[in-house]
Amino acid sequence: MSDTDYNPIGDGYQLITRHTVMYPDCNTTHKLFGGRLMQWIDEAAGMFVRCEMHREKVVTAHLDRLSFKRPTQLGEIIEIYCKVLRYGRTSLQISVVVTNLDPEQPAHRRTKLETQMVWVAIDSEGKPCAYTRSSSS
Repeated sequence: MSDTDYNPIGDGYQLITRHTVMYPDCNTTHKLFGGRLMQWIDEAAGMFVRCEMHREKVVTAHLDRLSFKRPTQLGEIIEIYCKVLRYGRTSLQISVVVTNLDPEQPAHRRTKLETQMVWVAIDSEGKPCAYTRSSSS
């Protein structure tokens, strides 16, 4: 993805959540901790996957490389988008895109990060199990 405006919805992504970057989320230079963004991505992706798999219990099996494209400043609004790439019998591969939202120019979004993840549905014993695909897929 380039440095130009980007609309993930146009590429089939669903908006999962938004966060305002606050003081506790930042380091001493008022930039978002990378670990905090990783937490937000895992939480958003988990919600998305639970709905897609119709399962309460899912786990992250794989997280692709994270490349931060630009710093995220105190006060910015972060949006996290997800879409399904591949359905497996017990797993789901998804793509995640993180953008910033400028409330004064909502069409003006810049990509902060993009990655892929694999999630696995598990049973009550923590073993991989089959799941039901979402009817919207």
